[in-house]
Amino acid sequence: MQNRPDHPTLLDAIASFLMADVAPKLEADKALQFRVLIAANLATVVAGEARTHDARLNSEGARLATLLGAAVPQSDAELEALNRALATRLKAGELVNDATLEHLLATAKETLEVTNPRFELD
Repeated sequence: MQNRPDHPTLLDAIASFLMADVAPKLEADKALQFRVLIAANLATVVAGEARTHDARLNSEGARLATLLGAAVPQSDAELEALNRALATRLKAGELVNDATLEHLLATAKETLEVTNPRFELD
């Protein structure tokens, strides 16, 4: 059996290659160098999202289920449906409380930990 690297590992390798081998060779073309750095950053973000997807889905889903009195979502589609339900309730002036605010802040923090680890929400 052949063991292959998982998708996040492959994306990390691409990001590393772009940062270490490609970007330095583009000193003469700063615009292209910048776009290569953006591509490397995007690969790193997608790798991080893939690595933490299940944990973030479970954490956010458990909080939403508690807030809405619903079953814990088992898929992205179910999580999206709960988020839509929360948005609808908030628009109607319902669930405007500390528990909802804590949920929204926790979700933002979990997302930012992946997409921009240096950003501090506290």
